[in-house]
Amino acid sequence: MADAGAAGANAAERGRGVGGRHGALAAFLLRYGIVLALLALAAFFAWRSPVFLTYDNLLQILLQASVNTIVALGMTFVIITAGIDLSVGSTAALAGMVAATAMKTGLLGTVLPWPVAVLVGLLVGVLVGLTNGLLITSLRITPFIVTLGTLSVVRGLTLIFSEGRPVFGFPEGFNAIAGRVGPVPVPVLIAAALTLVAWFLLRFTRLGEYTYAIGGNEEATRLAGVPVTRYKVAVYTLCGALAAVAGVVLTARLR
Repeated sequence: MADAGAAGANAAERGRGVGGRHGALAAFLLRYGIVLALLALAAFFAWRSPVFLTYDNLLQILLQASVNTIVALGMTFVIITAGIDLSVGSTAALAGMVAATAMKTGLLGTVLPWPVAVLVGLLVGVLVGLTNGLLITSLRITPFIVTLGTLSVVRGLTLIFSEGRPVFGFPEGFNAIAGRVGPVPVPVLIAAALTLVAWFLLRFTRLGEYTYAIGGNEEATRLAGVPVTRYKVAVYTLCGALAAVAGVVLTARLR
């Protein structure tokens, strides 16, 4: 009987050891799986193409990814709160079109200097994000439904605002947004700077702490005294603002 009990205890201990190892592996893959997949893809393409790891090619990859990176930074905050924003593409388009029109043909009969026009475009993104946040928190509508609706509305506003015509011939100062600082494209620098800011906000500020808390358990966070509504609105507003930044950068690249 004693031997049987000892054998059972040993088997249970081995089971816990195996389960612990599997749990640790699952946690590791959950945390670093995307990075490992990215490294695997890079290794595959480096094997298939001798030019993949060249400086010029890597710089082009970073340049092409810069706009999506800026949008993804805002979406990161939203997704952490267990939300979604489907309107970021339309928001970027409207912000870029408003900025382009303001500096080229003018708003309300006034042609604006390009820095002011850029600020107006960013304000458009802030307003769209703020609208999303207020609708989601005040009317208790699912983020998917709200942002799907604003996607259509904002896309329609972009078409109305542009009258279906392209805008081109921007000031040189604005075109510099798509230029280079030394060998590095400005959009890459903008994306890198915003990535550092987003990391700092999520890691070291109350906004980041509450963003994670809301995504983990919104009701418990509310009962703990956190103004959940205010922070959710802030997160969606930030997402809209970053979408607008992406739209302005993309507009400068299109020239």
